[in-house]
Amino acid sequence: MNDYKSSSCSIAGSIYANYIIQSIALIVIMQFSVEISAQLNTDIVGVGYVASGIGVGKILLMFIGGILSDKFGRKPFILMGMCCYIIFFIGMLFCHNIDVAFFLAMFIGAGNSFLDTGSMPALTECFPRSAGTASVLIKAFISMGTLVLPFIVTLFHAYDLWYGYAFLGFVACIVINFLFLTPRKFPSKNTVICGNEGHSDYFIGKPNILFEGFLLIIMGFTTTATFIIILQWLPAIAEKGIGMDPIASKQLISYYSIASIISVFTTAYIVKKFIKPIYCIIILPLLSALILLMFLFNLNSTMSLIAAIGMGLTAAGGVLQLTLVVMQQLFPNHKGFAVGTMYTLSGLSFIVIPLVVPKLAVTNVSYAILVDLVIASTSVILGLIVYSRFKKVIDMKKI
Repeated sequence: MNDYKSSSCSIAGSIYANYIIQSIALIVIMQFSVEISAQLNTDIVGVGYVASGIGVGKILLMFIGGILSDKFGRKPFILMGMCCYIIFFIGMLFCHNIDVAFFLAMFIGAGNSFLDTGSMPALTECFPRSAGTASVLIKAFISMGTLVLPFIVTLFHAYDLWYGYAFLGFVACIVINFLFLTPRKFPSKNTVICGNEGHSDYFIGKPNILFEGFLLIIMGFTTTATFIIILQWLPAIAEKGIGMDPIASKQLISYYSIASIISVFTTAYIVKKFIKPIYCIIILPLLSALILLMFLFNLNSTMSLIAAIGMGLTAAGGVLQLTLVVMQQLFPNHKGFAVGTMYTLSGLSFIVIPLVVPKLAVTNVSYAILVDLVIASTSVILGLIVYSRFKKVIDMKKI
C-alpha cells in the first residue's frame, strides 16, 4: 500500500510539473512577441495568427485523444504531449516562416490535448478517494506557470538575453520530467472514483450519457465562458462603463488572479473534507451569478473590485475540473472520453466568446456582464438537472 501511495504521488508530482510547462507554453508566444515577430519578420497581428494555431491544434485532437486514452491508457498520451512541447520549443528556435510557426504552434494545442486527456484521468486513478482535490489542484499549478513566465520574460529583457535560452530551459525541464515519468507504472485505467469512504460500488441505477452526460459536456462550455468574459472584459467594463483609470482597471485582473489561486486551495480542502463535487458545480456558479447580478445593477469602482475578487473565488477556482470529476463518477469507464468532450467544449468557448462579446460590448459594456450572468445561470440550471439524475443513479452516502 505504501509503495502504491509513493508511486501515485510520484506520478502526480510529474503531472503537476507538466501543467506548469503547459501554462507557460500557452502564453509564451505572446510574452516573447517582440522577439518572435522580429524572427518571423512580421507584426503583432502575425504573431496573433501564429498563436491561434494553439486553439486549432487543441480542438482537433482533444476529442480523439480522450477516446484513445480510454483504449490505450494514460501514460502514452502524457508522454506524447511532452514530446509535442519539445517539438514546438526546439522548432521555434530555427523557424523563420510564419506559416511554419503556425504549424509549430499547433503542437502546443496537440500537447495540451494529449496531456489533458492523459493527465486528468490519471490523477483521479492515482487518488480515487480524493479525485476532486487532485483535479482542482491542477488550477494551482497552471497559475504558477502564468505567474512565473512574466518574471522570466522581464529578466531576459532586462539583460538583453536571447529568448531561445528560455526555450532550451523549458525543454530541459520537460526532458528531465520525461525521464522521471517513463519508468513509472500507472494505475489501471479502469480504476473507479470511490469517494472518501472507499466505496466503488456506488451505483443504484444506470446513468444516461445522452442526457446527464450531454448536460455535463455543455457545462464544459458554460463554466469556462463564465470566467473568460470577466478575465478578458472586466478592465474594459471598468474603464469604459465606469470611468476608472486605465491602469487601475487593468490591476483588477491581478486581484482576480490572486483570488483564483486562493480559491483553488480552499476549494480543494472543502471538497476533500466537507462538500461533494456534485454540490460544488451548483453552488459555485450560483455564487458567480449573484455577484454578476449585483455588479450589473451597481456599476461602480468598488463593485468592480468586489466582482474581480468574487469571480476569482467562485468562477476560476476549479469549477470545470469539478464538473469533470462528476462526469467521471457517473461514467468511470469513459474518463478519457469525459475529458475529451468536455474540454473540447471548453476550448470552443475561447473561440466563441471573443467573437460574440465584443460586438455586444461596443453597444453597451454592461451587455458583457448580462451575457456572463445568463451563462452562469445556465450552469446553475444544468447543474441542478444533473444533480436530480445523480442522486437517482448514485448512492450519495458512498461517495
